Amino acid sequence: MKILHMFNLRFSGDMVKARTRKHLSQQEIAEAIGVSVRQYQRIEKGLCQPKAEVFLRLVLTLDLNIEDYREVVFSYVPISSR
Repeated sequence: MKILHMFNLRFSGDMVKARTRKHLSQQEIAEAIGVSVRQYQRIEKGLCQPKAEVFLRLVLTLDLNIEDYREVVFSYVPISSR
């Protein structure tokens, strides 16, 4: 559970920076990814974790690097020994 909290805080901070850098409003991003402004605000504040599809839309819309979130996105993939 701790890793999800850390993800929410990090991802929400990255969202704000990226949105600001792109000079877009919360409403513009919400419309672009297909969620309500209220839902977008909750994600941006770190109050909830986006579902996978919304997460991917955010990453693409905000030009974020999905690799930065590998520890959460791919946490279920076992590390194979070579």
